[in-house]
Amino acid sequence: MEQPHCSSTKLAEIISTDVDISARLLRLVNSPFYGLRSKVDTISRAVTIAGTNELRNLVLATTAIRAFTGIPEKLVNMDDFWRHAVTTGVLSQMLAQLSNALHSERLFVAGMLHDVGRLVIYLTLPDKAMDILEITGGDDWILAEIEDQVLGFNHMDVGAALMQSWHLPEDLISVAKNHHRPSHATEPEMDVAIVHIALAIARGEMSGHSVEEMFWAIEPNVWDATGLTPEQISPLIDDMLSKSLEVMGVILAPTKQKRA
Repeated sequence: MEQPHCSSTKLAEIISTDVDISARLLRLVNSPFYGLRSKVDTISRAVTIAGTNELRNLVLATTAIRAFTGIPEKLVNMDDFWRHAVTTGVLSQMLAQLSNALHSERLFVAGMLHDVGRLVIYLTLPDKAMDILEITGGDDWILAEIEDQVLGFNHMDVGAALMQSWHLPEDLISVAKNHHRPSHATEPEMDVAIVHIALAIARGEMSGHSVEEMFWAIEPNVWDATGLTPEQISPLIDDMLSKSLEVMGVILAPTKQKRA
């Protein structure tokens, strides 16, 4: 997918070899998120409609979900984790569009993978992770601080290191490392700020918070970085969350193991 001369036909051939991704791609382009009048029933047409960037997002998202298995339920409910991750990803992409950011679709992956470092800690240091969760009492906004105290590093450090090992772009690495502390970021500042806002909205939605409470968790300086305002976003939140549910249904729903 990174090759500039790779045709839609060639991409369709490659995607067709993965039944799971093929099914999710067809479900995505036939969802209300795209709003097409006629049903898409071939991988080649789905690839043409979705485009290379959206297809890359889908593959990265599906691959990330597959990569983390066997984490004890007492540490994290994986369904809830990925629901929050996808919501943050969709919100990040939509906020990027509002900000007129270039290639806004890249913010989906940045938002979805922002917390992947937590999963690495759960897998590799489960006992320490449990101690940290007991101290925080479920307060995610102090999680990184407690991790620093207990481990000497935090999930943002781990997530950034993992993405470096995966050879992912620098903008994704910066988001992973700074999403709770956007003022610590250097470049690209806008990406980190956008995901920080999306994270606050997604976390607030899961906790049943009001819009005012969601915005309370946002660092004031991020608004200048994005060019957005609370007044601009507030009336759009319900629609953005609704669209995130549509994408969530595509990425997280189980697929039948047969050729789509």
